[in-house]
This record gives sequence, C-alpha cells and structure tokens, in this order.
Amino acid sequence: MNFHYGGSLSVKKDRYIKPIEHIIFHCGNLLSEEKVLVLYDEKTELVSSLFKDYMECNFLNYEYIKIPYSCTHGTEPNNFVANKMLSSDLIIGLTSTSIAHTFARKNACDNGARYLSLPDYSIDLLQHPSILTDYVKRAITVKKVSDILSQGNSIRVLSKKGTDIWLPINGRLGNCCPGYVKNPGDLGSPPDIEANIAPVEGAARGIIVTDGAIPCKDIGLLNDDVTLLVKDGNLVKIKSQNKDYVDTLNNIFSDVGSIKAYNIAEFGVGLNEMCTLTGNMLTDEGSYGTVHFGIGSNATIGGKNDVSFHLDFVIRNPTVIIDDLILINEGVLVI
Repeated sequence: MNFHYGGSLSVKKDRYIKPIEHIIFHCGNLLSEEKVLVLYDEKTELVSSLFKDYMECNFLNYEYIKIPYSCTHGTEPNNFVANKMLSSDLIIGLTSTSIAHTFARKNACDNGARYLSLPDYSIDLLQHPSILTDYVKRAITVKKVSDILSQGNSIRVLSKKGTDIWLPINGRLGNCCPGYVKNPGDLGSPPDIEANIAPVEGAARGIIVTDGAIPCKDIGLLNDDVTLLVKDGNLVKIKSQNKDYVDTLNNIFSDVGSIKAYNIAEFGVGLNEMCTLTGNMLTDEGSYGTVHFGIGSNATIGGKNDVSFHLDFVIRNPTVIIDDLILINEGVLVI
C-alpha cells in the first residue's frame, strides 16, 4: 500500500502504521470518543498526511489544520487555531518548530487537552527505534528526577569540555515529561523523555560548553563546540572556533528583538536510552547521558520570562549536582 504526495513522492505507508499507532494510542492515550486536532505547516505536510490517512482509515474524530510556518520555536498560533485547541481532547503538534512554549498550548492544556508536541517530525524520524520506546515503563525514573529537581535549591553542571554553570532553582517545580500524555493537561514529546525545571531568573552564572547539538534548522548536530557565557541569568556572549555558528546564533537571538530572548530559561535531563543525537530536537533533548539548557521563554514551564522564542543547547556526558547530591556523573544517572 503506497501513499502518494504531490505527484512526485511515494512512501510505503505500511511501515509507518506501527509508529503512528504507538504515538496516537500509547503516547496519546486516545479513546474512541475523543476528538483529535492535528496541526502542521508547509514543511511537515508529508509526515502529517500519514497521520491524517491513518486516522481517516480508522474512523477517528479529527480535525487537520495547516498553520503558517515559523522559523523559531515558541511562536504563538493565531486566535482561530488557539480556539480550536481549546475544544480538543488530544492535540498533535506536527509543526516544524515547537509551540509547546506558547500560551495557546498552555491554555488548551489548562482547559483539559493533552498535547503531543512533535516538532520537526519527518519520515526518517518515524522510523527511528526510539519512537517505539515503552514510555510508561520509563515514567518512574522521570518522576524521580523531577522530584529531586523540585526539592533542590541549586544546580551545578560540569563537564570535561569546560562547562561550569550554577543555576538557582529554589521555589521552582520540576516538570515530569515521560513522553506520553494520559491526564488532562499533560504535555509530551515522544521520543523525548526528560525532566526539566525553570531556573530562577536573573541569577544563573558560569560557562556552558555545548558539544552535542543546537536543534534548529540552521545548525543541528555540532561539528565544533559552542561556548555560552552566562551572567546574571542571561546569555552575554557566544564563542566558537566555527565563525558561522557564532554569526548564525547572534542573528537568531538579535532577530527576536527582545532582551528576554537571552534568559537562561530551562535545565533539562535526557532520559530515553533509545535516543541518539541526530540534530533533531526530540531525539537530542531526550538522549540519555545529555542535559540541555533552554534559552528564552519559560513562562509555560514554571518560570516568569515570557517571549515568543526558545532555543535549546545540548551537552554530552555532564556531571550534575543538585545541592550536595550527585544526580549524574559524566553522563550516567546515579540515583
């Protein structure tokens, strides 16, 4: 059985049935009487059409809406889309960039929707082994890590490459993101399995040596390290032997047009042992043995910085200390 798109591409859709079913029913916990909303854009039309074809063939109650393409994560959808999100049970965000860090998503979840954030999904990603992870089985570990973050006052992250950064987290709650959504308001991003927290604004300080990935369309998997200098809770300088990386990142941040874009917004721990670094946001942030730092908005994950921008920086084999507890030792979870 083939699926034809645009008259020029043909994919054998049978090979995608299992991962699509896993996403909809294992990760999305969809019930027969529930309503699904699929959001996509011009660059994700092919992969989203596979989901549409599956739902149509299986008589699922769904809506399928194309939204404008955005080159940056965290861009708010328009009011029409935001209202459609409010009336859905399960939302599948198959957009090029993530809208998980938007108030439209937060409001929909506050209204009872479950949200699967699947930015930059592709035909290749659907075939990645990590998609078929048993997310429910991993949830116990994710909850344990998020609880440790909730109970902590500060985080220190070190690496052999030179990372040494201190982040205050007192009064903030860890977010448990096991990659599946079961309850009203849940947010998941399979194959990403992570626990994260929003550091207290205005106080983080130190150096982040990014040696894994910067998951955006202009960079992705790194060939050279990128060093971030952090002072008073903000990114203040970007350095790298690769001048193209520096120029690209400086342009990305300056194009936002707000000092809020430089806020150290998120600390996250990857916990999917089947993920590998690929340059894709969801495999990279979920990769076991890595941590990531989100810069920009954190207002929807427990922080106070509101800006339509969020960019992540992934580092390999870190050592992570929560207060006096070693959580990760050179990329190995030790709790």
